[in-house]
Amino acid sequence: MMDTQRTKGLWRTGKDEFKKFMKIKFKKSTNFISNIFGMIFTAIPIFPIVWLMFEIVEVYWYNIDAVYIFLLTAWVLFMFCNGLSNYITIKILKAYEKDMDDLQAIDDKAIFFYQTLNIGFGVFILIIIAFFFVSAMS
Repeated sequence: MMDTQRTKGLWRTGKDEFKKFMKIKFKKSTNFISNIFGMIFTAIPIFPIVWLMFEIVEVYWYNIDAVYIFLLTAWVLFMFCNGLSNYITIKILKAYEKDMDDLQAIDDKAIFFYQTLNIGFGVFILIIIAFFFVSAMS
């Protein structure tokens, strides 16, 4: 007999885990510190890549295909940074709040996957990139 129950995919699991995470209450100072360190630890590996991309675009600015590739790469990096920042923030919170069982049960890898492929954030970043592209080309 075939099992009719479908297993949840990683994206769906991440979405559900993120909803659980958002319901957990933290002290304001703990939340602030984890968010700041999450952004800092996300920026450290991404900054050299972004710097290199800006240098390459500076050289190839006249070539519109290179600019499109740069914008696509920037969009992918923003998406990756969103997932990585959420992942690091949750890891910091888990290390700081070891006694919170509901936090320790959160699947941070699923949240990383979900936030990296977050459709709403992706569309928002795409609109911002398009706005700045049009502004720069004018």
